[in-house]
Amino acid sequence: MNMENKWKPAIIGGILLGVLSSLPLLNCGCCAWIIGGGFLAAYLYVKESPLVVTLGQGAILGLLAGVIGTVVMTLFTIPMMLLSPEGTAGIAEQIQQVMDQIPGFPEESRKSMAELASQEDFLQIVLITSIFAQLVFNCLFAMLGGALGVAIFEKRKTGDASPQTPEIPAPPPEE
Repeated sequence: MNMENKWKPAIIGGILLGVLSSLPLLNCGCCAWIIGGGFLAAYLYVKESPLVVTLGQGAILGLLAGVIGTVVMTLFTIPMMLLSPEGTAGIAEQIQQVMDQIPGFPEESRKSMAELASQEDFLQIVLITSIFAQLVFNCLFAMLGGALGVAIFEKRKTGDASPQTPEIPAPPPEE
């Protein structure tokens, strides 16, 4: 499998996935942008490939787009989170609000969570955990998008000759 030809579509799909998924208001599309990034990568690859593209290759394209998209998303999200009006203290407040909404949440657990949220390295733990979870989520859904893109856009059959390979005429019969 030639990986050189996969990088350009994966980078384009990953950038689309990362930027649209991290921008406020546009990120309302949930996993649509993530699936769309893998889908776009598969479309671009199928369009340029001289050979038939398999569903597995589409899934690999989606995986690459998911990883690239997670990096882009992280590069956009962290500065926006740090510049937000709530800042890093907003995370601790959100955790407190969630705990207040859970009926019957034990008081000991509430105190432990409040103490944990007040520690200095809590934000780093939350960031690393959320980035890892986002990586897994993005890769899975972008792989789905890549496979769907190949299923929709690849019209050639497995045994078909390459469209860019000229047919060689048969030699004339000898007399």
